[in-house]
Amino acid sequence: MPGAPADAALVLPAALREAMAALVARARVRDRLHLGLGPAAAARPRTGLAALFSGESGAGKTLAASWFAARLGLPLYRADLAALTSKWIGETEKNLDGLFGAAARADAVLFFDEADALFAARTEVGDAHDRHANAQTNYLLQRIESFEGVAILATNNRERFDPAFTRRLDAILDFPMPEAPARAALWRAHLGEGPGLSAAEIDALAIGADLAGGHIRNAVFAAAASAMAAGRAIEAGDLWAGIAEEYAKLGRPAPARLAPRARTRDGDGTPRAPAPEGRGAARKGGEGPPAPPREAGGG
Repeated sequence: MPGAPADAALVLPAALREAMAALVARARVRDRLHLGLGPAAAARPRTGLAALFSGESGAGKTLAASWFAARLGLPLYRADLAALTSKWIGETEKNLDGLFGAAARADAVLFFDEADALFAARTEVGDAHDRHANAQTNYLLQRIESFEGVAILATNNRERFDPAFTRRLDAILDFPMPEAPARAALWRAHLGEGPGLSAAEIDALAIGADLAGGHIRNAVFAAAASAMAAGRAIEAGDLWAGIAEEYAKLGRPAPARLAPRARTRDGDGTPRAPAPEGRGAARKGGEGPPAPPREAGGG
Protein backbone atom coordinates (compact mmCIF):
# COMPACT_ATOMS: atom_id res chain seq x y z
CA MET A 1 0.00 0.00 0.00
CA PRO A 2 1.13 3.62 -0.56
CA GLY A 3 2.87 5.71 2.10
CA ALA A 4 1.31 7.20 5.19
CA PRO A 5 -1.45 9.76 4.52
CA ALA A 6 -1.35 13.07 6.36
CA ASP A 7 -4.04 13.92 8.87
CA ALA A 8 -5.45 16.56 6.51
CA ALA A 9 -5.93 13.93 3.80
CA LEU A 10 -8.50 12.07 5.89
CA VAL A 11 -11.71 14.11 5.83
CA LEU A 12 -14.22 12.57 8.24
CA PRO A 13 -17.12 13.75 10.41
CA ALA A 14 -16.03 14.67 13.94
CA ALA A 15 -17.69 11.63 15.55
CA LEU A 16 -16.07 9.22 13.09
CA ARG A 17 -12.64 10.81 13.55
CA GLU A 18 -13.03 10.37 17.31
CA ALA A 19 -13.98 6.72 16.77
CA MET A 20 -10.88 6.25 14.59
CA ALA A 21 -8.69 7.80 17.29
CA ALA A 22 -10.26 5.51 19.90
CA LEU A 23 -9.57 2.50 17.66
CA VAL A 24 -5.92 3.51 17.36
CA ALA A 25 -5.69 3.90 21.14
CA ARG A 26 -7.17 0.45 21.71
CA ALA A 27 -4.89 -1.17 19.16
CA ARG A 28 -1.83 0.23 20.94
CA VAL A 29 -2.74 -1.52 24.21
CA ARG A 30 -4.51 -4.58 22.83
CA ASP A 31 -1.96 -7.06 24.21
CA ARG A 32 -2.44 -5.95 27.82
CA LEU A 33 -6.11 -5.05 28.01
CA HIS A 34 -6.85 -7.99 30.29
CA LEU A 35 -4.31 -6.93 32.92
CA GLY A 36 -5.99 -5.85 36.12
CA LEU A 37 -9.40 -7.11 35.06
CA GLY A 38 -11.50 -9.88 36.57
CA PRO A 39 -10.99 -13.63 36.22
CA ALA A 40 -13.49 -13.99 33.37
CA ALA A 41 -11.52 -11.48 31.26
CA ALA A 42 -8.19 -13.00 32.24
CA ALA A 43 -9.38 -16.52 31.45
CA ARG A 44 -9.79 -15.68 27.76
CA PRO A 45 -7.41 -12.81 27.00
CA ARG A 46 -7.58 -11.58 23.43
CA THR A 47 -4.58 -9.75 22.03
CA GLY A 48 -5.94 -9.21 18.54
CA LEU A 49 -8.23 -6.52 17.20
CA ALA A 50 -10.75 -6.68 14.36
CA ALA A 51 -12.83 -3.80 13.03
CA LEU A 52 -15.30 -3.35 10.20
CA PHE A 53 -15.37 -0.21 8.04
CA SER A 54 -18.75 0.04 6.34
CA GLY A 55 -19.82 2.56 3.73
CA GLU A 56 -20.45 3.31 0.08
CA SER A 57 -17.69 2.95 -2.48
CA GLY A 58 -15.39 5.98 -2.37
CA ALA A 59 -16.38 6.98 1.18
CA GLY A 60 -12.78 6.78 2.45
CA LYS A 61 -12.52 3.30 3.95
CA THR A 62 -9.24 2.36 2.26
CA LEU A 63 -7.64 5.72 3.06
CA ALA A 64 -8.80 5.34 6.67
CA ALA A 65 -7.16 1.90 6.86
CA SER A 66 -3.87 3.39 5.61
CA TRP A 67 -4.16 6.26 8.10
CA PHE A 68 -4.91 3.81 10.91
CA ALA A 69 -1.87 1.62 10.16
CA ALA A 70 0.37 4.67 9.86
CA ARG A 71 -0.70 5.96 13.29
CA LEU A 72 0.30 2.60 14.74
CA GLY A 73 3.59 2.64 12.87
CA LEU A 74 2.74 -0.70 11.24
CA PRO A 75 2.75 -1.83 7.61
CA LEU A 76 -0.58 -2.44 5.91
CA TYR A 77 -1.06 -5.76 4.12
CA ARG A 78 -3.92 -5.73 1.64
CA ALA A 79 -5.38 -9.19 1.10
CA ASP A 80 -5.63 -10.23 -2.54
CA LEU A 81 -8.96 -12.04 -2.56
CA ALA A 82 -8.46 -13.41 -6.06
CA ALA A 83 -5.20 -15.09 -5.03
CA LEU A 84 -6.66 -16.39 -1.77
CA THR A 85 -9.79 -18.11 -3.03
CA SER A 86 -9.68 -21.48 -4.72
CA LYS A 87 -12.23 -23.86 -6.16
CA TRP A 88 -10.43 -26.77 -4.49
CA ILE A 89 -11.82 -27.77 -1.10
CA GLY A 90 -9.55 -26.69 1.72
CA GLU A 91 -7.21 -24.57 -0.42
CA THR A 92 -8.84 -21.25 0.44
CA GLU A 93 -8.59 -22.01 4.16
CA LYS A 94 -4.94 -23.01 3.70
CA ASN A 95 -4.19 -19.75 1.88
CA LEU A 96 -5.98 -17.71 4.53
CA ASP A 97 -4.11 -19.45 7.33
CA GLY A 98 -0.83 -18.58 5.64
CA LEU A 99 -1.92 -14.94 5.26
CA PHE A 100 -2.99 -14.58 8.90
CA GLY A 101 0.25 -16.20 10.03
CA ALA A 102 2.43 -13.94 7.87
CA ALA A 103 0.62 -10.82 9.08
CA ALA A 104 1.02 -11.84 12.72
CA ARG A 105 4.74 -12.53 12.28
CA ALA A 106 5.28 -9.20 10.52
CA ASP A 107 3.10 -7.34 13.05
CA ALA A 108 1.19 -5.85 10.13
CA VAL A 109 -2.35 -4.54 9.83
CA LEU A 110 -4.27 -6.99 7.65
CA PHE A 111 -6.76 -5.25 5.37
CA PHE A 112 -9.61 -7.08 3.64
CA ASP A 113 -11.24 -4.81 1.06
CA GLU A 114 -14.71 -5.90 -0.12
CA ALA A 115 -14.56 -8.36 2.75
CA ASP A 116 -18.17 -9.48 2.31
CA ALA A 117 -16.91 -11.68 -0.54
CA LEU A 118 -15.12 -13.81 2.07
CA PHE A 119 -17.14 -13.22 5.24
CA ALA A 120 -20.57 -13.78 3.70
CA ALA A 121 -23.47 -15.14 5.71
CA ARG A 122 -23.89 -18.89 5.82
CA THR A 123 -26.71 -20.38 3.78
CA GLU A 124 -28.96 -23.41 3.89
CA VAL A 125 -27.04 -26.43 2.63
CA GLY A 126 -28.38 -27.49 -0.74
CA ASP A 127 -25.31 -28.97 -2.39
CA ALA A 128 -21.58 -29.51 -1.98
CA HIS A 129 -20.86 -25.91 -2.96
CA ASP A 130 -22.99 -24.62 -0.05
CA ARG A 131 -21.22 -26.96 2.39
CA HIS A 132 -17.84 -25.74 1.15
CA ALA A 133 -18.85 -22.05 1.45
CA ASN A 134 -20.23 -22.56 4.96
CA ALA A 135 -17.10 -24.43 6.03
CA GLN A 136 -15.02 -21.49 4.82
CA THR A 137 -17.15 -19.05 6.83
CA ASN A 138 -16.86 -21.26 9.93
CA TYR A 139 -13.09 -21.28 9.54
CA LEU A 140 -12.96 -17.48 9.26
CA LEU A 141 -15.14 -17.08 12.34
CA GLN A 142 -12.62 -19.08 14.34
CA ARG A 143 -9.54 -17.53 12.73
CA ILE A 144 -10.57 -13.92 13.13
CA GLU A 145 -11.22 -14.54 16.83
CA SER A 146 -7.87 -16.24 17.41
CA PHE A 147 -5.87 -13.76 15.31
CA GLU A 148 -3.35 -11.97 17.53
CA GLY A 149 -2.78 -9.10 15.12
CA VAL A 150 -4.92 -6.27 13.77
CA ALA A 151 -7.45 -6.88 10.99
CA ILE A 152 -9.54 -4.28 9.18
CA LEU A 153 -12.48 -5.45 7.10
CA ALA A 154 -14.10 -3.06 4.62
CA THR A 155 -17.45 -3.46 2.88
CA ASN A 156 -20.07 -1.46 1.03
CA ASN A 157 -22.66 -4.18 1.72
CA ARG A 158 -22.78 -4.85 5.44
CA GLU A 159 -25.98 -6.87 5.14
CA ARG A 160 -24.09 -9.69 3.43
CA PHE A 161 -21.94 -10.36 6.51
CA ASP A 162 -22.68 -13.38 8.63
CA PRO A 163 -24.26 -12.09 11.89
CA ALA A 164 -21.86 -14.27 13.91
CA PHE A 165 -19.02 -11.97 12.89
CA THR A 166 -20.56 -9.05 14.78
CA ARG A 167 -19.66 -10.47 18.19
CA ARG A 168 -16.11 -11.09 17.02
CA LEU A 169 -15.61 -7.51 15.85
CA ASP A 170 -14.21 -4.99 18.29
CA ALA A 171 -15.62 -2.02 16.38
CA ILE A 172 -17.95 -1.28 13.48
CA LEU A 173 -17.43 2.14 11.94
CA ASP A 174 -19.89 3.56 9.41
CA PHE A 175 -18.45 5.88 6.75
CA PRO A 176 -21.20 8.23 5.50
CA MET A 177 -21.34 9.97 2.15
CA PRO A 178 -19.92 13.50 2.59
CA GLU A 179 -22.17 16.53 2.87
CA ALA A 180 -21.32 19.77 1.05
CA PRO A 181 -18.92 21.16 3.73
CA ALA A 182 -17.04 17.85 3.82
CA ARG A 183 -16.93 17.78 0.01
CA ALA A 184 -15.39 21.26 0.02
CA ALA A 185 -12.73 20.02 2.44
CA LEU A 186 -12.12 17.01 0.17
CA TRP A 187 -11.66 19.23 -2.88
CA ARG A 188 -9.16 21.37 -0.97
CA ALA A 189 -7.34 18.32 0.38
CA HIS A 190 -6.91 16.92 -3.13
CA LEU A 191 -6.12 20.16 -4.95
CA GLY A 192 -3.74 21.68 -2.44
CA GLU A 193 -2.53 25.24 -3.03
CA GLY A 194 -1.25 24.78 -6.59
CA PRO A 195 -4.29 25.51 -8.80
CA GLY A 196 -5.22 28.64 -6.86
CA LEU A 197 -8.98 28.29 -7.29
CA SER A 198 -11.08 30.78 -5.37
CA ALA A 199 -13.13 29.83 -2.34
CA ALA A 200 -16.28 30.49 -4.37
CA GLU A 201 -15.15 28.06 -7.09
CA ILE A 202 -14.40 25.35 -4.52
CA ASP A 203 -17.76 25.88 -2.85
CA ALA A 204 -19.50 25.66 -6.23
CA LEU A 205 -17.82 22.30 -6.88
CA ALA A 206 -18.85 21.01 -3.44
CA ILE A 207 -22.45 22.18 -3.74
CA GLY A 208 -22.94 21.27 -7.37
CA ALA A 209 -21.47 17.75 -7.36
CA ASP A 210 -22.74 15.15 -4.91
CA LEU A 211 -19.69 12.86 -5.05
CA ALA A 212 -17.75 10.76 -2.56
CA GLY A 213 -14.08 11.32 -1.89
CA GLY A 214 -12.95 8.57 -4.24
CA HIS A 215 -14.77 10.18 -7.16
CA ILE A 216 -13.46 13.63 -6.23
CA ARG A 217 -9.97 12.14 -6.36
CA ASN A 218 -10.64 10.75 -9.85
CA ALA A 219 -11.98 14.11 -11.06
CA VAL A 220 -8.92 15.94 -9.74
CA PHE A 221 -6.52 13.55 -11.48
CA ALA A 222 -8.48 13.85 -14.74
CA ALA A 223 -8.31 17.63 -14.45
CA ALA A 224 -4.57 17.51 -13.72
CA ALA A 225 -3.99 15.39 -16.83
CA SER A 226 -5.88 17.87 -19.01
CA ALA A 227 -4.06 20.86 -17.54
CA MET A 228 -0.65 19.23 -17.98
CA ALA A 229 -1.45 18.35 -21.61
CA ALA A 230 -2.36 22.00 -22.20
CA GLY A 231 0.72 23.27 -20.34
CA ARG A 232 -1.16 25.31 -17.77
CA ALA A 233 -2.54 25.21 -14.25
CA ILE A 234 -5.79 23.42 -13.40
CA GLU A 235 -8.85 25.53 -14.10
CA ALA A 236 -12.37 25.16 -12.82
CA GLY A 237 -13.52 23.95 -16.23
CA ASP A 238 -11.11 21.01 -16.03
CA LEU A 239 -12.65 19.98 -12.74
CA TRP A 240 -16.20 20.27 -14.05
CA ALA A 241 -15.17 18.05 -16.96
CA GLY A 242 -13.75 15.50 -14.51
CA ILE A 243 -16.96 15.66 -12.50
CA ALA A 244 -19.04 15.01 -15.62
CA GLU A 245 -16.91 11.95 -16.36
CA GLU A 246 -17.45 10.59 -12.85
CA TYR A 247 -21.20 11.03 -13.15
CA ALA A 248 -21.09 9.20 -16.49
CA LYS A 249 -19.17 6.30 -14.91
CA LEU A 250 -21.76 6.12 -12.15
CA GLY A 251 -24.57 6.06 -14.70
CA ARG A 252 -26.05 9.20 -13.19
CA PRO A 253 -27.10 12.32 -15.10
CA ALA A 254 -24.85 15.26 -14.33
CA PRO A 255 -26.57 18.05 -12.39
CA ALA A 256 -28.02 20.75 -14.61
CA ARG A 257 -25.64 23.36 -13.30
CA LEU A 258 -22.65 21.34 -14.51
CA ALA A 259 -23.76 21.15 -18.14
CA PRO A 260 -22.76 24.67 -19.24
CA ARG A 261 -19.53 24.53 -17.25
CA ALA A 262 -18.21 21.10 -18.13
CA ARG A 263 -15.90 20.84 -21.11
CA THR A 264 -15.80 18.05 -23.59
CA ARG A 265 -12.51 16.54 -24.70
CA ASP A 266 -10.78 16.46 -28.06
CA GLY A 267 -9.35 13.26 -29.47
CA ASP A 268 -5.98 13.91 -27.81
CA GLY A 269 -7.61 14.28 -24.40
CA THR A 270 -7.26 18.06 -24.10
CA PRO A 271 -10.34 19.94 -22.94
CA ARG A 272 -12.22 22.36 -25.12
CA ALA A 273 -15.14 24.66 -24.48
CA PRO A 274 -18.61 23.38 -25.39
CA ALA A 275 -20.00 24.30 -28.76
CA PRO A 276 -22.11 27.48 -28.84
CA GLU A 277 -25.80 26.91 -28.40
CA GLY A 278 -28.48 28.25 -30.71
CA ARG A 279 -28.47 29.23 -34.37
CA GLY A 280 -27.61 32.83 -33.63
CA ALA A 281 -24.44 32.07 -31.67
CA ALA A 282 -21.41 33.95 -32.93
CA ARG A 283 -18.65 32.17 -34.82
CA LYS A 284 -14.99 32.71 -34.11
CA GLY A 285 -14.20 36.08 -35.63
CA GLY A 286 -17.64 37.48 -34.89
CA GLU A 287 -19.48 36.08 -37.89
CA GLY A 288 -22.73 34.30 -37.22
CA PRO A 289 -23.96 31.32 -39.23
CA PRO A 290 -25.95 32.04 -42.38
CA ALA A 291 -29.67 32.34 -41.80
CA PRO A 292 -31.68 29.37 -43.10
CA PRO A 293 -33.88 30.04 -46.15
CA ARG A 294 -37.43 30.96 -45.25
CA GLU A 295 -40.19 28.86 -46.70
CA ALA A 296 -42.78 30.48 -48.87
CA GLY A 297 -45.75 31.56 -46.89
CA GLY A 298 -43.88 31.31 -43.62
CA GLY A 299 -44.66 33.67 -40.82
